[in-house]
Amino acid sequence: MSHLPDALPLIDRKDVDAVLVEMITTGGPEGQRSVTAAVTSHWQSHEWPAELVSASCYTSTDGNSVLLYAQWSSREALHASLRQEGSISRGAPHRDVTGARSQGAVPFQLYRVVRGGAITDPAPVPECFPAAVFPMAGVEAARQWIDGLLAAEEDAEGEERAYPGAIAANFHVSLDGGSVLVLSEWASEKEAAEHIDEVIQPLLEAAGGGDAGARYTHRRTLTSPAG
Repeated sequence: MSHLPDALPLIDRKDVDAVLVEMITTGGPEGQRSVTAAVTSHWQSHEWPAELVSASCYTSTDGNSVLLYAQWSSREALHASLRQEGSISRGAPHRDVTGARSQGAVPFQLYRVVRGGAITDPAPVPECFPAAVFPMAGVEAARQWIDGLLAAEEDAEGEERAYPGAIAANFHVSLDGGSVLVLSEWASEKEAAEHIDEVIQPLLEAAGGGDAGARYTHRRTLTSPAG
């Protein structure tokens, strides 16, 4: 594998069939640093499956959590890795970090990508990544919820989505249909925070509620030699 700490993963890569997402609460910035170091060491010390395209680590700007996002070219290979003892997906590198607690690793598939209408050419490098998970009652219900949320946004804000700093919103549905992950890309945290307060929170309240999650910063990405 190659270690590219400054390279961001391409969320909508065409060769990605599934992603494994894990959120780990850390109890503070020191816990974030310890979890990030432990996860990086874990990824580097394990055999890298050919189907594992990239593995990325993000830390929340509030100091409370770490987000792991691993892209796989085959969901079958991902499921096999989750079943295999000692595999890169079955490890728990955070277990020795005081205060760290995982919410569990969940396989997702990217469903829709919505790009900001004010993106410059070339597009800015994203610096902030708001992420939120919402419980769902099945794959079809999850897709309908995403479609309905975006339709409500267009009704309220227009189709252009020319929000300052908005690069992309990436909507994922878990393979078991139990949750939706929204991972967005923004040019700055300030612009992301203002958009969440002014647009996203009212939309979530209208859709029945939900937590807008946390804002993250990219820390590390490992990629396969072929990636």
